[in-house]
Amino acid sequence: MQEETVKKKSGFLLFFKILSIILIIGVVALVGYLSYRFLSDPKEFSGWIRSHGMWGYLVYIGITILQIIITVIPGGPLELAGGYAFGAFLGTLLFVIGAFIGSLISFGLVRKFGRDFVEAQFSKKQIKKLSFLEDEQKLNFIFMILFIIPGCPKDLLCYVAGLTRMKLSAFCVIATLGRLPAVIGTAVGGQAIEAGNYTMAIIAFAATAAVSLVGMLIYSAIIKRKNRKSDTASGSL
Repeated sequence: MQEETVKKKSGFLLFFKILSIILIIGVVALVGYLSYRFLSDPKEFSGWIRSHGMWGYLVYIGITILQIIITVIPGGPLELAGGYAFGAFLGTLLFVIGAFIGSLISFGLVRKFGRDFVEAQFSKKQIKKLSFLEDEQKLNFIFMILFIIPGCPKDLLCYVAGLTRMKLSAFCVIATLGRLPAVIGTAVGGQAIEAGNYTMAIIAFAATAAVSLVGMLIYSAIIKRKNRKSDTASGSL
């Protein structure tokens, strides 16, 4: 029975990897086409997206979901495109909806298929850095702190969350609120470009980049501190 379960998991992981490659090729082709439309005539592109109404929203949300699940697809350009095509408020809202759904799917897949599924997306070294979270007493609080820091690997955190005892309800709140600061900053920059306000765009991007850089340093410091504590505790046992 156990062998059959292992085979099913291995089969799913292989299927997921093949599907990921196909989807990545598809998304790259779609993004390439949209980028061409955007670069050819940004104003016309924005109007074209809006003219598709609900379908434009659904395509954007769908790509965002894929970006969260298949982590090699970058999220920054999507946030920028959302602000440009839909405005800062609606672009942020649509991105957050897609990210929320994608995060839920990632979380559920990890709960179903375990660590092997996480290792299909991330290296063991990346996962090991967050291994202290599995035994962290203040799990929700630490996750919220890490998640809200701009520049931290939120996709990795979504996957690792599935390996912990975190409840789905807590995860939903953290995964949604934690993304807002960085998404809003990039979407505002995208809207400013669409409006031709390049000064505002530069300020928005510079501020977001600066905050992300500081956030990455804070994230790195927290991870190192937690791992040192974890190593010390292991050594004293």
